[in-house]
Amino acid sequence: MTDQIECSGAVARRRLAFCGAAVAALVCGSAVVAQEAGTNSASSGGGALEEVVVTARKRTEDLQRTPISITAMSGEALEARGVTQVTELSNFTPNLIFQNIPSNSGVASNASVYIRGIGQNDFAPTIEPGVGIYVDGVYLGRTVGGVFDLIDVERVEVLRGPQGTLFGRNTIGGAVSLTTQEPGPSFGFKGDVKYGTDNLVNVRGSVNLPINDAVALRLSGGQLSQDGYVKHPFDGRDLGNKVSTTLRGALKAELTPDLKVVLAADYFLDKSHGPPVVITGVGDLEGFVALQNALAATGAPPPSFGGPGDPSLCLTPAYLNTPGCYNSRYFSTDTNYGSGPNYSRVETWSTSGTVTWNLGPAEVKSITAYRHLKGAFAQDRDGSPIKINHVADTYNQEQFSQELQLQGNVFDDRMNWLVGLYYFTEDGANLNPVDFLPVALQSGGRFNYKSWAAFTQETFRVTDKLSLTAGLRYTDDKKDYTPDQFFTALPFGPLFTCYIPTVHACAVGDRVVPNTVVKARSNAVTPMVNVSYQVTGDAMAYATFSKGYKSGGFTQRIFPPEQSLPSFNPEHVDSYETGVKYQTADHRVRLNLSAYLTKYRDLQLLVADATRVGPFYTNAGRAEIKGFEAEFSAAPGGGWRLDATAGLTAAKYTELANNVQGLTLDSKFALVPKWTLSGGVENRLELGAAGSLLPRLDVIYRSGVFTNANGVNHPKLYQPAYAVANASVRWTNKDGRYFVVAGVDNLTDKKFRTFGDYQASFGFYMEGFDRGRQWYLRSGVDF
Repeated sequence: MTDQIECSGAVARRRLAFCGAAVAALVCGSAVVAQEAGTNSASSGGGALEEVVVTARKRTEDLQRTPISITAMSGEALEARGVTQVTELSNFTPNLIFQNIPSNSGVASNASVYIRGIGQNDFAPTIEPGVGIYVDGVYLGRTVGGVFDLIDVERVEVLRGPQGTLFGRNTIGGAVSLTTQEPGPSFGFKGDVKYGTDNLVNVRGSVNLPINDAVALRLSGGQLSQDGYVKHPFDGRDLGNKVSTTLRGALKAELTPDLKVVLAADYFLDKSHGPPVVITGVGDLEGFVALQNALAATGAPPPSFGGPGDPSLCLTPAYLNTPGCYNSRYFSTDTNYGSGPNYSRVETWSTSGTVTWNLGPAEVKSITAYRHLKGAFAQDRDGSPIKINHVADTYNQEQFSQELQLQGNVFDDRMNWLVGLYYFTEDGANLNPVDFLPVALQSGGRFNYKSWAAFTQETFRVTDKLSLTAGLRYTDDKKDYTPDQFFTALPFGPLFTCYIPTVHACAVGDRVVPNTVVKARSNAVTPMVNVSYQVTGDAMAYATFSKGYKSGGFTQRIFPPEQSLPSFNPEHVDSYETGVKYQTADHRVRLNLSAYLTKYRDLQLLVADATRVGPFYTNAGRAEIKGFEAEFSAAPGGGWRLDATAGLTAAKYTELANNVQGLTLDSKFALVPKWTLSGGVENRLELGAAGSLLPRLDVIYRSGVFTNANGVNHPKLYQPAYAVANASVRWTNKDGRYFVVAGVDNLTDKKFRTFGDYQASFGFYMEGFDRGRQWYLRSGVDF
């Protein structure tokens, strides 16, 4: 299918030939914010763009002099644009896809993150995320619970491309780094209340309490609730609702002028009726749907797995209401007719301690953290009163990490150096009872992983304009996994072959795979080389070569039985990037451009396999990804501000393994659009003693994409290109302490797919759609 680009409501694909004329294309539409991490922003009335400060290289730097592709935004900028959940970061970050999808379960808070086409959508602990999420320098090992509210955030940084030198593990696609507000020396309070569509209520607040000159405490929290939008007639508990609680506390002690300790703890609870998914059709009468309809067509018990009847009869009008037939009466875009369990509950809590000690010629930093995750979720995946595919999960994980950094400057500050050690361990269990039409079994297992790394990075300023940076990281991963998988029911008798202890017809209690520990060991060296040149005081050019690595794993969901648990190897990328950063001397215009080429090999992919029922992971082959990012901001005066971003991800498979089914070299990457565009315009209107008004319009565009989480490009699961417009008006009183915002998201009520799943083993199409237009009112204080 051909990508089509909409600009101000018209198809304008030809306008996107902007490799050499980025600004012209960026202004197409109107978009969301560019990079914001300062406090003296044009949006708050300043005459120039804000100064952007980042810590992407483990030290404080001006964004315009940091030679990497990064988008950064301050907590103030997030607040001003109504961004309250982490998934909304993708609205203004080129080539970032951050979604909440259920994957192969009923989890309602699973982060599916892709940067430059590399990421992961499955929550299973046997597969690693391809984009690392960090909170105050602490890596979140699992994607379950990775969709959370943004409470008391100081800064967000999105680093594109492999971060194989300075960041923890599995950042082969990039990293999303959130920094929360530290306690400060002055009393302060801020809070807001938001009410909107479907009884949306979001209450948030934070308070800063100085205890004495050296010690301060900061407490924050939030409560979010919203009704569901997919009807569930069986129990009246509509799907897609939101109920979450977030709490956080931090204590900072400046023990000496050179020694600072920050202790932090947080708690997050997310519970809902389950993700907003519906059934929209069946395939070519494949899998368990065909078996169910064959049974319904005759009413006779099956002498074989294939069934005795004609399954196509159930799709004819005469059989529309025949009991047992799975057909169009269960298809819908706003109603789920399932009668099985649907629920999702995820609870996490963590503690951390960060010690920063200035030794004079060097600085030592220690980050110690522990995180506990507990989840339980279930889903009637067939969306009908017929039991074809029911799944449930219990999910428990504990992780501990320790990072040590030592950095300093030598040679009259011409060289900055950093060395460090990193240790990470996690263990837990994901037990997964499943109930299919011809069989019920427990799937899943227990895991115990350990990883350690040593890293270094140095930047040498050769001249006042030319700088060279080199980095290296050695990573060692060890994984132990114990599958705990056995049959719990065989309603049609011994239809399957088991292998333990000998080959025989399966019976209840037999193992699907051996209940023995399987091991995976891998290590990698990931270098990075960067050269940057400060052409003028306002312009910089840079080029980077880097390698990325993601550890291997196992296929957790096995059926029919196998003699051993399938595994897959690590994946690797070689990344080439070049970029330009420019800002006018008066700080009224900023333009940052980057282009990249990624060589992707041994990519881990969830693929179709005709011999297996469950989704199957394998090293699918090789791919090449190329593209660019462009970010533009302008403050021309008179209270106006313009922002625009553009991202191109042109991904192509170049080699596929022989065991990969359902894909060809012409297949597109699932869930990754070729184009991500955004643009925004605002104008501050001063009202004198009455304060000010700030109307804003944002447009977010995504080109067409296949939404099937299991890789295969099913035409029915294709989401054509679409654009979404958001509008708001913000009133702020004269001293900036009080504000009221009225806004509408998805102004034109655009309906688009957010998730899709089709597996031939089952035979039905499951899809998720956006909630649609939402209005809101928000009021708050800050003093």
